[in-house]
Amino acid sequence: MLAKNILILSLVHIVRLVLPLLIIPVLTRRIGDNDFGIYMYAIAFAAWLSIFVEYGFNISSTREIACTSDHEETCRVIQGTQSAKLILALLTLPLLAGAVLFVPVFQGHAYWALAAWLLGVLSALSPVYYFQGRESLRLVAIAEALTGLLTLLLVYFLILGKADFYRLPIIMVTARGVGLLILTSRMYASAGMSQVRLFDFGAGIPLLKSGFNLFVFQGAISFYTSFNVVFLGFMCSPAQVGAYAAAERLMRAGLGFIAQGSSAVFPRLNALRGQQEAKMRRLRFQVLIGFIALGFAGMAATWVIAPFIVKYMFPGNFVAVENIVVTLALVIPAIAISNVLGFQYLLVERREKLFNAIIASAAGVNIVMAYFLVKRYEVQGMAVSWVVIEWGIAGALAVAVFVLRKNRNSLITG
Repeated sequence: MLAKNILILSLVHIVRLVLPLLIIPVLTRRIGDNDFGIYMYAIAFAAWLSIFVEYGFNISSTREIACTSDHEETCRVIQGTQSAKLILALLTLPLLAGAVLFVPVFQGHAYWALAAWLLGVLSALSPVYYFQGRESLRLVAIAEALTGLLTLLLVYFLILGKADFYRLPIIMVTARGVGLLILTSRMYASAGMSQVRLFDFGAGIPLLKSGFNLFVFQGAISFYTSFNVVFLGFMCSPAQVGAYAAAERLMRAGLGFIAQGSSAVFPRLNALRGQQEAKMRRLRFQVLIGFIALGFAGMAATWVIAPFIVKYMFPGNFVAVENIVVTLALVIPAIAISNVLGFQYLLVERREKLFNAIIASAAGVNIVMAYFLVKRYEVQGMAVSWVVIEWGIAGALAVAVFVLRKNRNSLITG
């Protein structure tokens, strides 16, 4: 079952990121560099905003559902989670206003700012946590496949030149809405929840409180990942932002396989914790070794394959994008290591506060470091900043896990 879920989540990731990558060569040949930069910036802004609505529920609610077989408890988690997300979606409206008024890339393009906000909210409302917690992910793969294919087909046939650029946000929002409708309706049907029980804002408040530490964790991570592109929008031209965002998206297409594999393992380790400790520790160690090997293999593969992909996808700007990708490849093994140490060790052991402290520190350092590096080296400086931060996090997590294990062993032998 675990191997099957890892495979399904990997397929979901292929659809979610690789299919949108197929859109890029279509757009780079049909719209201008500035318009392409606005498109990539909107996607990055949506991804960053969705973190504040998703609030870490893909971790906390997944964990709650995985740890219970009680129907009423499952319904309570679903009801509270979806209600909390709606509350958070409303609270992000000031971010939309700020984007329209202050983000240079969106100046004169309020239409795109609204589309980015809608895309972020719709993505965050997706109830993937339920299917992950139940370790039943086939429908997620189907819904994502339909969403990705619908987007690709509509872009191919409807975006034929610069004059059609206004249609692109409509296509993106519509396709994401279709996927959300499929998954949400199926979740409620599977859980046997009636229409009158769909939302209860009172039930959402306790989940906001209990998931706060994970929200801080997710938010802090965003300030050295998805926020990097948002940050560039204040300091670089749309064309430069588009080059960095495209390179980062290529990287995330590969990095996502690490995240999806980790997401599949996470509920299994939580289910084993406290019941089969020896089996949990053995599985966790095997995952760590496997992810380290995967990370370094991914870095080497990126250096070999990336130049060919970049030249095809960005015929007019491939040198700039390739240089960024080559630098960003260095983050792959670091992320593989920190993903396992953070999620499968610290979060499984309920060490959210320690994890948050490491991530929050890294986020603060990244913003300061990125500012000076971007000011001097533009988008290449942002790439260097991300690499340095990711390896710093991996090192800090390794030290934290080592100290915790040493202290535990001392208590047992003592």
